[in-house]
Amino acid sequence: MRFVRRHWYNLGLPLAALGVLWATRGPLSTIQMILLLNFVVLLLHQFEEYGWPGGEPWIINEVMTPQGGPPDRYPLNQNNAFFINVVLAYPFYLVPVFFPNAVWLGLAPVLFGFAQFGMHGIATPRKLKMLYNPGLAAVVLGHFPLGIWYLIEVYSRSVITVWNWVFAAPYIAGVIVIGMRRIGYGRLADKNSAYPFAPDEMERFDRRGHLARLGNTTAAVVSGSAA
Repeated sequence: MRFVRRHWYNLGLPLAALGVLWATRGPLSTIQMILLLNFVVLLLHQFEEYGWPGGEPWIINEVMTPQGGPPDRYPLNQNNAFFINVVLAYPFYLVPVFFPNAVWLGLAPVLFGFAQFGMHGIATPRKLKMLYNPGLAAVVLGHFPLGIWYLIEVYSRSVITVWNWVFAAPYIAGVIVIGMRRIGYGRLADKNSAYPFAPDEMERFDRRGHLARLGNTTAAVVSGSAA
């Protein structure tokens, strides 16, 4: 399990390849194909954040929400990153593929994809003082066009109603408030976590260079788990 916590975003790449194959060759409706490709983009988005160019661990812990804990494990660590991005996000994005007629289920990840721009396109650039940050490319080039395509499809087929928006809103809120905040960044956040990010995970995207540019000249080399 420790290996999976360490490499889940790398393991997502072969899943993304299988997803593309299924989306292009499987017996899926257009709506199902869009939702499946949206899941594929999620996997690419996660790899962009944590794998290449990476840097999400230190961006969260030292720039976006610094809370005075060890930067390799608080508030984000390998364990709660795995919970939020896999245990929580995979079903959130993948289940709607199998229930395309439950439009509110598909609408929720589509809207969440749009909302990701608020973090990667506005909030993080302001804090990081640069336009690009890991995750932005997948949002702009993937979630946005697929989300627009999804809305065009459900409206052109007249399968979406106001109730779908009503149901989608609290569903998204529940995932964010209960899943991400109370469990992910609540119970699973621990200054003494046994699941720190590995040193190479922490140093991606030129951590020390960017922190120095922001005025933090004391960023030390971290010594997290290398598992």
